[in-house]
Amino acid sequence: MLKRLFVVLFSVILFTGCNSSEKLLQKGEYDRAVEKAVKKLRKDPGNDKELYVLKEAYTKANTFDMDQITFLEKEGRSENYVRIYELYGRLDRRQDKIKTLPSRLLNEFRIIDYDDELISSKEQAAETSYQQGLEFLDMGGRENARRAYYEFGNVQDLYPNYKDVNELQREAAYLGTNQVLFVVENNSEIMLPERFEAELLKISLDDLNNRWIQYSVYENEDIQYDYFVALNINRISMSPEGLEREKYTESIEIQDGTKYVLDQKGNVMKDSLGNDIKVPNMITVSAEVQTQRQFKEATIGGSLDYIDLRTDQLVKSENIGVTAVFDHVSGAFTGDERALSDDSREIIERGTVPFPNDEFMLMDAATLLKERAKDIMYRNRELLSSTY
Repeated sequence: MLKRLFVVLFSVILFTGCNSSEKLLQKGEYDRAVEKAVKKLRKDPGNDKELYVLKEAYTKANTFDMDQITFLEKEGRSENYVRIYELYGRLDRRQDKIKTLPSRLLNEFRIIDYDDELISSKEQAAETSYQQGLEFLDMGGRENARRAYYEFGNVQDLYPNYKDVNELQREAAYLGTNQVLFVVENNSEIMLPERFEAELLKISLDDLNNRWIQYSVYENEDIQYDYFVALNINRISMSPEGLEREKYTESIEIQDGTKYVLDQKGNVMKDSLGNDIKVPNMITVSAEVQTQRQFKEATIGGSLDYIDLRTDQLVKSENIGVTAVFDHVSGAFTGDERALSDDSREIIERGTVPFPNDEFMLMDAATLLKERAKDIMYRNRELLSSTY
């Protein structure tokens, strides 16, 4: 136990030592070193070692960021302003950590007002992303619309109501989204109930939608669809009504009152107090159970076909099939009811029921088919996210 405790303590000490502010400084992890040194100096303002580490890490981190800003500004590319704004934000946040130090220590650092640089670079970053988004929209195509969407998102992060960016992002989202229509096709040459397709179209596909895929179950003439997911039904079969009968007997030994214990002469035996001796009177009772099993099946099969309407090509096809089962067991008995098991009692209490008609069986199968189709679509939900 002591050995195990020693190993744990040694590991903690080793981990702490490897992640000290000084070690972080040596590894070039300047921001982590700043954060750790600031925390220690808040607790112990007189720790000169931590103050030295903080000054070194803070200076190196600021120098690194300012060098990047200088280079990006000299490069003169408009898209650089997004990065420049991020760098000024990092400088400002790092300085905010320094500002939490006691006043005596704060005097050791030069505090710079970055507000003008932040405002300027923020405005330029927003305008840069806005213009880039417009360019992507003008280029056309799914991929460019999605790029435009993210550029407009960058603008919204900076200024939520910048110009008409909200409207433009909605447009980019629509243009970048693949529209998918779920359809049902009956190629089985068997007439289906009118309610059958309506039941299948009750399928809920909302959880299949993502940023760039939108499923529909009812066609909208205002939408240009990119894909069909067609539930192609080509096999329908209905079994005849089946009936199976079976008989079995159940027996059990039960107590039926009591009886006297007799000696060899036929006299009632007495206990030590002179009372008559009685014992349980055990008898065996039996019952014959007659069961009746009713069964019927409806099977529907076909395929789930993914069709690219832009190329009129079949992207993928998966077989699909379900079987709706009616299976009902009822029964009756003759003999002594006390012999019946719990299972037999349950069967007898059910009673017979009418066989469901073919339409009822097909509607049950439609419910199963709907869920199976959704499982397949969920598994293939990323199949339709292409941008070509």
